[in-house]
Amino acid sequence: MNNAIKNFNIFFEENDLMPDETYSHVLVKSLARSILEPIASENSNSVILYHFKDIPETNSLIKRLEYSQNIILKEYTDFEFSKYDVEETGFIVLSSSRYNCAFIFKEVSEGEYKIYLKLNSKLVNKVYETIKSTFHDNFDEEYYKYRPERRENLLMNRAVENLLRDFKEIIKENECNLKLQENYKSVNVANTTFRNEIYQNVRQIAHEIKNQISILDIYIRIFEKKSKDTEIVEPLKKSLSLIKSQIEQFKNIDVINLQEQNIKELVKESIKTYSELLKEKNNKLILIDEMPESEAKSFADREKFLIVLNNIIKNAHDSTSNDEITIKLSKCDSKIKISFINHGEEIKKESQSKIFEQGYTTKKDGWGVGLSVCKKYIGSQFGTFELEKSDRDETIFTILIPLIEA
Repeated sequence: MNNAIKNFNIFFEENDLMPDETYSHVLVKSLARSILEPIASENSNSVILYHFKDIPETNSLIKRLEYSQNIILKEYTDFEFSKYDVEETGFIVLSSSRYNCAFIFKEVSEGEYKIYLKLNSKLVNKVYETIKSTFHDNFDEEYYKYRPERRENLLMNRAVENLLRDFKEIIKENECNLKLQENYKSVNVANTTFRNEIYQNVRQIAHEIKNQISILDIYIRIFEKKSKDTEIVEPLKKSLSLIKSQIEQFKNIDVINLQEQNIKELVKESIKTYSELLKEKNNKLILIDEMPESEAKSFADREKFLIVLNNIIKNAHDSTSNDEITIKLSKCDSKIKISFINHGEEIKKESQSKIFEQGYTTKKDGWGVGLSVCKKYIGSQFGTFELEKSDRDETIFTILIPLIEA
């Protein structure tokens, strides 16, 4: 019995072209199907001896072969293998009027197989004789009548084995890609869950802020009734309205509502909102308007654009005092250019490339959110927001947004 075990293994040892190669289960299944498919399709006269399991792709082929009167089909069961104490090895040996083939495969590690494959070769007969002697079966009459004498077709088998190596690499690459996709999917699911948790927390915070805003709203109305100073009341009302709008946007953070807007009017509205606040540090807002009224229109999200303008003005105010903060409107090619100029604290060179990164801040009490949000909002409106320069003399931030040309 031990000789039988050795005889099965000897084919892998004698495999001159790929003795140390291993192949995946995918390739083994594909080869098994490819060997049986032509015979099943053409119902060719043939003898097929086989033993394998866990290849469901061949089930329908085996059924077709079983019902064919032209084919002798012999399956060796697991029981027969245990009865003869033969090491577990899968094989297909086929002799037909069209071709003969020997395919042997054995799992050497999980999912990895050594294989022995010969086509139209005398070595196929050697495999048949080994199976015959091991299991004491004799199909000589049927087997050898189908062109049993084949020359040693070395070049063809070498070409087939080279193809197998190529397929092996392709399969490995595909499996690697599938793993990457699965990993990406897992990470994406985790990120989605994390984002959903963040959004839920943000919504809860927004709800609490709205409650406080309602109180402010009531007192502004009371103040409006008792005061005739509209220059103070109107900015308060607009600022509160903007805050309400921002809070509402937490319901759907990424929605952009693009409509035709007069950018000049939005800039003036933002300046009006902050004019009183700037007096605290003796700062003053100056508007230099070089844009004709008819050329100051762009598609923009009104609320988000005001958020950006307000944020930039507030940042300029925080960084300077006793200063004239200039906002300059001009045309640059087919875009509206808005420049924000202050003469306050210089942004250090090592920070200039980082200030738009979320979470990065140069302020002790900063969150590192404002400029990154501004860049995101302007980008979503097909514009750009950049730091043009910052030195001891001045700091300039610039917005470019496509204008609607008449």
